[in-house]
Amino acid sequence: MSLFLSTVPTWMSNSFPVFERICLVILAILCLALIVLVFMQITGGSETNNVITGNKDSYYSQNKSGSREGRITRLIYICVGLIAFFSVVYFVLLKILSSF
Repeated sequence: MSLFLSTVPTWMSNSFPVFERICLVILAILCLALIVLVFMQITGGSETNNVITGNKDSYYSQNKSGSREGRITRLIYICVGLIAFFSVVYFVLLKILSSF
């Protein structure tokens, strides 16, 4: 297994600086987008429980996925997922190429 990993194709070692810069730029853009989206979220006191039934669900909370707040929440999850993906790709490539 180590014999297989000891040989890295030359195209990979030559093109890694380009991939590295692309991944870092994408990560920076996604992080800035995540910061902006978090600041755009509306924080309010509407998450209080109903006093009589103890129920938190209202019509709005059940159907808020189509609202602005629901779309922002969905975009936040997408940004976090993409940040995780590009981080893993970057550090796996870095580990593979720096071990030689």
